[in-house]
Amino acid sequence: MNLYSSISTMEPHYPDDRSGELDRLAELLIRKASALGDAMHPITRAAMAELVRPMNSYYSNLIEGHDTHPIDIERALREDFAINDKKKRNLQLEAKAHITLHRFISELFLKNPKAESPASSEYLKRLHADFYVHLPNEFKRVVSAEGTVRTVVPGEFRDCGVKVGQHTAPAHNAMPDFMVRFNTVYDPNAPTNRLLTRRIVNIAAAHHRLVWIHPFLDGNGRVVRLFSDACFMYEQLDAAGLWSISRGLARSKDTYHRMLAAADSPRQGDHDGRGNLSNAQLVAFCKYFLETAIDQIDFMHHSFQLDGILKRLDAYAHRGVSKGILRAEARYVLQEVFLRGSITKPDAERLMNLSDKTAKLVTDSLIQLRLLKPQKEGKIMRFYASYPISISPWILPNLYPDAKEAEMMSL
Repeated sequence: MNLYSSISTMEPHYPDDRSGELDRLAELLIRKASALGDAMHPITRAAMAELVRPMNSYYSNLIEGHDTHPIDIERALREDFAINDKKKRNLQLEAKAHITLHRFISELFLKNPKAESPASSEYLKRLHADFYVHLPNEFKRVVSAEGTVRTVVPGEFRDCGVKVGQHTAPAHNAMPDFMVRFNTVYDPNAPTNRLLTRRIVNIAAAHHRLVWIHPFLDGNGRVVRLFSDACFMYEQLDAAGLWSISRGLARSKDTYHRMLAAADSPRQGDHDGRGNLSNAQLVAFCKYFLETAIDQIDFMHHSFQLDGILKRLDAYAHRGVSKGILRAEARYVLQEVFLRGSITKPDAERLMNLSDKTAKLVTDSLIQLRLLKPQKEGKIMRFYASYPISISPWILPNLYPDAKEAEMMSL
Protein backbone atom coordinates (compact mmCIF):
# COMPACT_ATOMS: atom_id res chain seq x y z
CA MET A 1 0.00 0.00 0.00
CA ASN A 2 2.91 2.38 0.59
CA LEU A 3 3.53 2.52 -3.16
CA TYR A 4 0.11 4.09 -3.69
CA SER A 5 -0.03 6.52 -0.80
CA SER A 6 1.57 9.37 -2.77
CA ILE A 7 -0.41 11.26 -5.43
CA SER A 8 2.69 11.18 -7.64
CA THR A 9 1.98 7.49 -8.30
CA MET A 10 -0.96 8.53 -10.52
CA GLU A 11 1.35 10.24 -13.03
CA PRO A 12 1.30 10.78 -15.92
CA HIS A 13 -2.07 12.50 -15.81
CA TYR A 14 -2.12 13.38 -19.49
CA PRO A 15 -0.81 11.12 -22.28
CA ASP A 16 2.30 12.31 -24.08
CA ASP A 17 1.37 11.39 -27.65
CA ARG A 18 4.03 12.74 -29.99
CA SER A 19 2.29 11.25 -33.03
CA GLY A 20 -0.58 13.73 -32.64
CA GLU A 21 -3.13 10.96 -33.20
CA LEU A 22 -5.06 11.64 -29.99
CA ASP A 23 -5.51 15.28 -30.95
CA ARG A 24 -6.76 14.23 -34.38
CA LEU A 25 -9.23 11.81 -32.82
CA ALA A 26 -10.42 14.52 -30.42
CA GLU A 27 -10.98 16.93 -33.31
CA LEU A 28 -12.89 14.25 -35.23
CA LEU A 29 -15.07 13.47 -32.20
CA ILE A 30 -15.85 17.16 -31.69
CA ARG A 31 -16.84 17.60 -35.32
CA LYS A 32 -19.01 14.47 -35.51
CA ALA A 33 -20.71 14.93 -32.13
CA SER A 34 -21.49 18.57 -32.92
CA ALA A 35 -23.27 17.53 -36.12
CA LEU A 36 -25.24 14.61 -34.66
CA GLY A 37 -28.95 15.33 -34.50
CA ASP A 38 -28.66 18.82 -36.00
CA ALA A 39 -31.29 18.09 -38.65
CA MET A 40 -33.77 16.68 -36.13
CA HIS A 41 -36.54 18.75 -34.59
CA PRO A 42 -35.60 19.59 -30.96
CA ILE A 43 -38.76 17.94 -29.59
CA THR A 44 -38.09 14.78 -31.59
CA ARG A 45 -34.45 14.85 -30.51
CA ALA A 46 -35.49 14.99 -26.86
CA ALA A 47 -37.91 12.09 -27.37
CA MET A 48 -35.19 10.07 -29.08
CA ALA A 49 -32.80 10.86 -26.23
CA GLU A 50 -35.34 9.32 -23.85
CA LEU A 51 -35.38 6.23 -26.06
CA VAL A 52 -31.57 6.02 -26.02
CA ARG A 53 -31.17 6.63 -22.26
CA PRO A 54 -32.32 3.14 -21.16
CA MET A 55 -29.82 1.68 -23.64
CA ASN A 56 -27.06 3.52 -21.80
CA SER A 57 -28.24 2.01 -18.52
CA TYR A 58 -28.55 -1.46 -20.06
CA TYR A 59 -24.97 -1.53 -21.32
CA SER A 60 -23.36 0.13 -18.30
CA ASN A 61 -24.96 -2.43 -16.00
CA LEU A 62 -24.19 -5.23 -18.46
CA ILE A 63 -20.47 -4.46 -18.15
CA GLU A 64 -20.86 -5.22 -14.44
CA GLY A 65 -22.49 -8.57 -15.25
CA HIS A 66 -26.08 -7.39 -14.67
CA ASP A 67 -28.15 -8.35 -17.72
CA THR A 68 -31.60 -6.74 -17.49
CA HIS A 69 -33.93 -7.33 -20.43
CA PRO A 70 -34.94 -4.06 -22.13
CA ILE A 71 -38.61 -4.99 -21.72
CA ASP A 72 -38.09 -5.38 -17.97
CA ILE A 73 -36.41 -1.96 -17.98
CA GLU A 74 -39.43 -0.48 -19.74
CA ARG A 75 -41.73 -2.04 -17.16
CA ALA A 76 -39.58 -0.63 -14.34
CA LEU A 77 -39.98 2.86 -15.79
CA ARG A 78 -43.75 2.32 -15.51
CA GLU A 79 -43.34 1.14 -11.89
CA ASP A 80 -44.24 -2.40 -13.01
CA PHE A 81 -41.75 -4.44 -10.99
CA ALA A 82 -41.49 -8.23 -10.83
CA ILE A 83 -43.41 -9.42 -7.77
CA ASN A 84 -42.34 -13.05 -7.49
CA ASP A 85 -38.80 -12.77 -8.84
CA LYS A 86 -36.59 -10.86 -6.41
CA LYS A 87 -33.49 -11.02 -8.63
CA LYS A 88 -35.36 -9.53 -11.60
CA ARG A 89 -36.94 -6.88 -9.38
CA ASN A 90 -33.53 -5.86 -8.01
CA LEU A 91 -32.15 -5.52 -11.54
CA GLN A 92 -35.17 -3.42 -12.50
CA LEU A 93 -34.58 -1.13 -9.52
CA GLU A 94 -30.92 -0.78 -10.52
CA ALA A 95 -31.81 0.10 -14.12
CA LYS A 96 -34.42 2.63 -13.06
CA ALA A 97 -31.97 4.25 -10.61
CA HIS A 98 -29.36 4.58 -13.35
CA ILE A 99 -31.81 6.03 -15.89
CA THR A 100 -33.29 8.48 -13.38
CA LEU A 101 -29.84 9.71 -12.39
CA HIS A 102 -28.65 10.00 -16.00
CA ARG A 103 -31.74 12.05 -16.87
CA PHE A 104 -31.19 14.28 -13.83
CA ILE A 105 -27.56 14.90 -14.82
CA SER A 106 -28.60 15.79 -18.35
CA GLU A 107 -31.33 18.17 -17.19
CA LEU A 108 -28.92 19.97 -14.86
CA PHE A 109 -26.41 20.54 -17.66
CA LEU A 110 -29.15 21.73 -20.01
CA LYS A 111 -30.11 24.37 -17.44
CA ASN A 112 -26.54 25.42 -16.69
CA PRO A 113 -23.87 23.69 -18.83
CA LYS A 114 -20.92 25.06 -16.86
CA ALA A 115 -22.38 24.88 -13.36
CA GLU A 116 -19.88 22.48 -11.82
CA SER A 117 -16.80 20.47 -12.73
CA PRO A 118 -17.70 16.78 -13.06
CA ALA A 119 -14.19 15.99 -11.76
CA SER A 120 -14.78 17.44 -8.28
CA SER A 121 -15.03 15.13 -5.28
CA GLU A 122 -18.38 16.63 -4.37
CA TYR A 123 -19.81 15.89 -7.82
CA LEU A 124 -18.53 12.30 -7.88
CA LYS A 125 -19.76 11.62 -4.35
CA ARG A 126 -23.17 12.94 -5.35
CA LEU A 127 -23.26 10.64 -8.40
CA HIS A 128 -22.48 7.67 -6.20
CA ALA A 129 -24.98 8.67 -3.51
CA ASP A 130 -27.82 9.38 -5.95
CA PHE A 131 -27.26 6.02 -7.64
CA TYR A 132 -26.87 3.86 -4.53
CA VAL A 133 -29.58 5.41 -2.39
CA HIS A 134 -32.24 3.82 -4.63
CA LEU A 135 -30.63 0.37 -4.87
CA PRO A 136 -31.87 -2.67 -2.94
CA ASN A 137 -29.84 -3.63 0.12
CA GLU A 138 -28.47 -6.71 -1.63
CA PHE A 139 -26.54 -4.44 -4.01
CA LYS A 140 -25.02 -2.52 -1.11
CA ARG A 141 -23.21 -5.52 0.38
CA VAL A 142 -19.69 -6.37 -0.77
CA VAL A 143 -17.80 -9.55 0.07
CA SER A 144 -14.00 -9.25 0.12
CA ALA A 145 -11.61 -11.95 -1.10
CA GLU A 146 -11.19 -12.96 2.55
CA GLY A 147 -14.94 -13.40 2.98
CA THR A 148 -15.55 -10.21 4.98
CA VAL A 149 -18.95 -8.62 4.32
CA ARG A 150 -18.97 -4.82 4.15
CA THR A 151 -21.78 -2.38 3.40
CA VAL A 152 -21.44 0.34 0.79
CA VAL A 153 -22.16 3.81 2.19
CA PRO A 154 -23.72 5.90 -0.61
CA GLY A 155 -21.61 8.93 -1.47
CA GLU A 156 -18.66 8.07 0.77
CA PHE A 157 -15.13 7.16 -0.27
CA ARG A 158 -14.01 3.69 0.81
CA ASP A 159 -12.41 3.22 4.22
CA CYS A 160 -10.43 0.09 3.42
CA GLY A 161 -7.90 -1.21 0.92
CA VAL A 162 -9.04 -2.99 -2.24
CA LYS A 163 -7.46 -5.10 -4.95
CA VAL A 164 -9.15 -5.43 -8.34
CA GLY A 165 -7.63 -8.18 -10.45
CA GLN A 166 -3.89 -7.55 -10.35
CA HIS A 167 -4.29 -3.89 -9.40
CA THR A 168 -3.90 -2.74 -5.82
CA ALA A 169 -5.76 0.56 -5.55
CA PRO A 170 -4.33 3.53 -3.62
CA ALA A 171 -4.47 3.44 0.17
CA HIS A 172 -7.87 4.42 1.52
CA ASN A 173 -6.47 7.06 3.88
CA ALA A 174 -4.95 8.79 0.84
CA MET A 175 -8.30 9.04 -1.00
CA PRO A 176 -8.87 12.75 -0.23
CA ASP A 177 -5.41 13.66 -1.58
CA PHE A 178 -5.85 11.59 -4.73
CA MET A 179 -9.29 13.04 -5.41
CA VAL A 180 -8.09 16.61 -4.90
CA ARG A 181 -5.31 15.90 -7.38
CA PHE A 182 -7.80 14.29 -9.76
CA ASN A 183 -9.94 17.43 -9.77
CA THR A 184 -6.92 19.71 -10.11
CA VAL A 185 -5.67 18.06 -13.31
CA TYR A 186 -9.02 17.13 -14.92
CA ASP A 187 -11.09 20.20 -14.02
CA PRO A 188 -12.15 21.55 -17.45
CA ASN A 189 -11.67 25.08 -16.09
CA ALA A 190 -8.04 24.53 -15.11
CA PRO A 191 -5.54 26.81 -16.93
CA THR A 192 -3.84 23.79 -18.51
CA ASN A 193 -7.14 22.68 -20.06
CA ARG A 194 -8.02 25.72 -22.15
CA LEU A 195 -7.98 23.78 -25.45
CA LEU A 196 -11.12 21.77 -26.20
CA THR A 197 -9.09 18.97 -27.79
CA ARG A 198 -7.08 18.60 -24.58
CA ARG A 199 -10.28 18.44 -22.53
CA ILE A 200 -11.62 15.69 -24.78
CA VAL A 201 -8.44 13.63 -24.39
CA ASN A 202 -8.71 14.38 -20.68
CA ILE A 203 -12.11 12.62 -20.58
CA ALA A 204 -10.41 9.44 -21.81
CA ALA A 205 -7.44 9.76 -19.46
CA ALA A 206 -9.63 10.63 -16.48
CA HIS A 207 -11.82 7.60 -17.20
CA HIS A 208 -8.88 5.30 -16.57
CA ARG A 209 -7.40 7.23 -13.68
CA LEU A 210 -10.73 7.24 -11.82
CA VAL A 211 -11.00 3.47 -12.28
CA TRP A 212 -7.37 3.19 -11.07
CA ILE A 213 -8.07 5.24 -7.92
CA HIS A 214 -11.20 3.15 -7.22
CA PRO A 215 -12.56 5.76 -4.78
CA PHE A 216 -15.69 3.88 -3.67
CA LEU A 217 -16.09 0.48 -2.06
CA ASP A 218 -18.34 -0.60 -4.94
CA GLY A 219 -20.11 0.94 -7.92
CA ASN A 220 -16.98 2.52 -9.37
CA GLY A 221 -17.63 1.28 -12.91
CA ARG A 222 -21.10 2.80 -13.16
CA VAL A 223 -19.93 6.05 -11.55
CA VAL A 224 -16.95 6.30 -13.92
CA ARG A 225 -19.14 5.85 -16.98
CA LEU A 226 -21.69 8.34 -15.66
CA PHE A 227 -18.76 10.69 -15.04
CA SER A 228 -17.62 10.29 -18.67
CA ASP A 229 -21.16 10.99 -19.90
CA ALA A 230 -21.28 14.07 -17.66
CA CYS A 231 -17.99 15.29 -19.13
CA PHE A 232 -19.37 15.08 -22.67
CA MET A 233 -22.52 16.87 -21.48
CA TYR A 234 -20.37 19.57 -19.89
CA GLU A 235 -18.70 20.14 -23.26
CA GLN A 236 -22.11 19.98 -25.00
CA LEU A 237 -20.89 17.09 -27.12
CA ASP A 238 -23.43 14.45 -26.09
CA ALA A 239 -25.76 15.62 -28.91
CA ALA A 240 -28.48 16.27 -26.30
CA GLY A 241 -28.29 12.63 -25.21
CA LEU A 242 -28.32 10.89 -28.60
CA TRP A 243 -25.22 8.76 -27.99
CA SER A 244 -23.45 7.04 -25.13
CA ILE A 245 -19.98 5.57 -24.62
CA SER A 246 -21.34 2.62 -22.61
CA ARG A 247 -22.74 0.77 -25.62
CA GLY A 248 -19.34 0.77 -27.32
CA LEU A 249 -17.47 -0.24 -24.15
CA ALA A 250 -19.91 -3.10 -23.49
CA ARG A 251 -19.75 -4.37 -27.07
CA SER A 252 -15.97 -4.57 -26.71
CA LYS A 253 -16.07 -5.57 -23.03
CA ASP A 254 -13.02 -7.86 -23.10
CA THR A 255 -10.96 -5.21 -24.88
CA TYR A 256 -12.23 -2.55 -22.48
CA HIS A 257 -11.13 -4.53 -19.43
CA ARG A 258 -7.82 -5.46 -21.06
CA MET A 259 -7.04 -1.86 -21.97
CA LEU A 260 -7.95 -0.65 -18.48
CA ALA A 261 -5.67 -3.28 -16.93
CA ALA A 262 -2.82 -2.49 -19.32
CA ALA A 263 -3.00 1.20 -18.41
CA ASP A 264 -2.45 0.17 -14.76
CA SER A 265 1.03 -0.97 -15.75
CA PRO A 266 4.10 0.74 -14.28
CA ARG A 267 6.45 2.64 -16.57
CA GLN A 268 8.44 0.33 -18.85
CA GLY A 269 11.90 1.84 -19.07
CA ASP A 270 13.30 5.27 -19.90
CA HIS A 271 11.34 5.56 -23.16
CA ASP A 272 7.95 5.19 -21.49
CA GLY A 273 7.39 8.61 -20.01
CA ARG A 274 8.54 9.94 -16.67
CA GLY A 275 5.70 9.03 -14.32
CA ASN A 276 5.02 6.00 -12.18
CA LEU A 277 2.54 4.54 -14.70
CA SER A 278 3.09 3.65 -18.35
CA ASN A 279 2.64 6.56 -20.74
CA ALA A 280 2.46 4.23 -23.73
CA GLN A 281 -0.40 2.26 -22.21
CA LEU A 282 -2.27 5.45 -21.28
CA VAL A 283 -1.92 6.62 -24.88
CA ALA A 284 -3.27 3.25 -26.07
CA PHE A 285 -6.24 3.40 -23.70
CA CYS A 286 -7.12 6.96 -24.71
CA LYS A 287 -6.93 5.97 -28.38
CA TYR A 288 -9.28 3.02 -27.75
CA PHE A 289 -11.69 5.19 -25.75
CA LEU A 290 -11.89 7.98 -28.34
CA GLU A 291 -12.22 5.55 -31.25
CA THR A 292 -15.03 3.78 -29.38
CA ALA A 293 -16.80 7.10 -28.79
CA ILE A 294 -16.49 8.05 -32.47
CA ASP A 295 -17.80 4.64 -33.50
CA GLN A 296 -20.90 5.16 -31.34
CA ILE A 297 -21.48 8.64 -32.74
CA ASP A 298 -21.20 7.22 -36.27
CA PHE A 299 -23.63 4.42 -35.40
CA MET A 300 -26.22 6.87 -34.12
CA HIS A 301 -25.67 9.22 -37.07
CA HIS A 302 -26.43 6.34 -39.44
CA SER A 303 -29.46 5.32 -37.35
CA PHE A 304 -30.93 8.81 -37.54
CA GLN A 305 -30.66 9.23 -41.31
CA LEU A 306 -34.01 10.73 -42.26
CA ASP A 307 -34.93 8.46 -45.18
CA GLY A 308 -34.08 5.35 -43.20
CA ILE A 309 -35.99 6.23 -40.05
CA LEU A 310 -39.09 7.31 -41.98
CA LYS A 311 -39.08 3.99 -43.83
CA ARG A 312 -38.71 2.11 -40.55
CA LEU A 313 -41.61 4.04 -39.02
CA ASP A 314 -43.64 3.11 -42.07
CA ALA A 315 -42.67 -0.56 -41.65
CA TYR A 316 -43.70 -0.45 -38.00
CA ALA A 317 -47.08 1.05 -38.91
CA HIS A 318 -47.55 -1.61 -41.61
CA ARG A 319 -46.88 -4.29 -38.98
CA GLY A 320 -49.49 -2.69 -36.74
CA VAL A 321 -52.01 -2.79 -39.59
CA SER A 322 -51.29 -6.48 -40.26
CA LYS A 323 -51.81 -7.26 -36.56
CA GLY A 324 -55.05 -5.30 -36.48
CA ILE A 325 -53.89 -2.77 -33.88
CA LEU A 326 -53.42 0.22 -36.22
CA ARG A 327 -55.11 1.72 -39.23
CA ALA A 328 -53.04 2.45 -42.32
CA GLU A 329 -53.42 6.21 -41.75
CA ALA A 330 -51.34 5.95 -38.56
CA ARG A 331 -48.21 6.02 -40.68
CA TYR A 332 -48.87 9.62 -41.71
CA VAL A 333 -49.17 10.72 -38.10
CA LEU A 334 -46.02 8.87 -37.02
CA GLN A 335 -43.96 10.37 -39.82
CA GLU A 336 -45.31 13.90 -39.39
CA VAL A 337 -44.77 13.88 -35.63
CA PHE A 338 -41.20 12.68 -36.13
CA LEU A 339 -40.54 15.51 -38.60
CA ARG A 340 -42.25 18.26 -36.60
CA GLY A 341 -41.93 17.03 -33.02
CA SER A 342 -45.63 17.50 -32.40
CA ILE A 343 -48.92 17.94 -34.22
CA THR A 344 -52.29 19.39 -33.23
CA LYS A 345 -55.43 17.28 -33.23
CA PRO A 346 -57.00 19.28 -36.11
CA ASP A 347 -53.80 18.91 -38.16
CA ALA A 348 -53.79 15.16 -37.50
CA GLU A 349 -57.40 14.89 -38.67
CA ARG A 350 -56.64 16.83 -41.85
CA LEU A 351 -53.54 14.74 -42.47
CA MET A 352 -55.47 11.45 -42.26
CA ASN A 353 -58.52 12.76 -44.14
CA LEU A 354 -60.84 10.75 -41.91
CA SER A 355 -63.94 11.54 -39.95
CA ASP A 356 -63.37 12.99 -36.49
CA LYS A 357 -64.50 9.75 -34.88
CA THR A 358 -62.26 7.51 -37.00
CA ALA A 359 -59.28 9.88 -36.65
CA LYS A 360 -59.72 9.72 -32.88
CA LEU A 361 -59.55 5.93 -33.01
CA VAL A 362 -56.21 6.22 -34.82
CA THR A 363 -54.68 8.71 -32.39
CA ASP A 364 -56.09 6.82 -29.39
CA SER A 365 -54.40 3.64 -30.61
CA LEU A 366 -51.08 5.46 -30.97
CA ILE A 367 -51.46 6.94 -27.49
CA GLN A 368 -52.19 3.47 -26.09
CA LEU A 369 -49.00 2.20 -27.72
CA ARG A 370 -47.18 5.19 -26.10
CA LEU A 371 -46.21 6.51 -29.54
CA LEU A 372 -47.97 9.82 -28.97
CA LYS A 373 -48.05 11.91 -25.82
CA PRO A 374 -51.25 14.00 -25.66
CA GLN A 375 -51.19 17.41 -24.02
CA LYS A 376 -54.00 19.95 -23.81
CA GLU A 377 -52.79 23.47 -24.67
CA GLY A 378 -55.59 25.94 -24.17
CA LYS A 379 -58.48 24.63 -26.23
CA ILE A 380 -56.26 22.62 -28.58
CA MET A 381 -55.05 19.06 -28.05
CA ARG A 382 -51.47 18.56 -29.21
CA PHE A 383 -49.74 15.21 -29.75
CA TYR A 384 -46.01 15.01 -28.97
CA ALA A 385 -43.40 12.51 -30.16
CA SER A 386 -42.92 9.58 -27.80
CA TYR A 387 -40.91 6.40 -28.34
CA PRO A 388 -41.11 3.49 -25.87
CA ILE A 389 -38.25 1.01 -25.52
CA SER A 390 -40.33 -1.70 -27.18
CA ILE A 391 -40.31 0.18 -30.49
CA SER A 392 -36.51 0.50 -30.65
CA PRO A 393 -35.84 -2.66 -32.72
CA TRP A 394 -38.19 -1.29 -35.36
CA ILE A 395 -37.03 2.31 -35.65
CA LEU A 396 -33.47 2.15 -34.23
CA PRO A 397 -32.33 -1.42 -34.89
CA ASN A 398 -29.17 -2.76 -33.24
CA LEU A 399 -29.43 -0.59 -30.14
CA TYR A 400 -29.57 -3.82 -28.16
CA PRO A 401 -28.06 -7.30 -28.77
CA ASP A 402 -29.70 -9.29 -31.58
CA ALA A 403 -31.24 -11.91 -29.27
CA LYS A 404 -32.88 -9.26 -27.11
CA GLU A 405 -34.28 -7.43 -30.13
CA ALA A 406 -35.62 -10.64 -31.63
CA GLU A 407 -37.54 -11.28 -28.39
CA MET A 408 -38.84 -7.71 -28.35
CA MET A 409 -40.04 -7.95 -31.95
CA SER A 410 -41.87 -11.20 -31.25
CA LEU A 411 -44.09 -9.60 -28.59
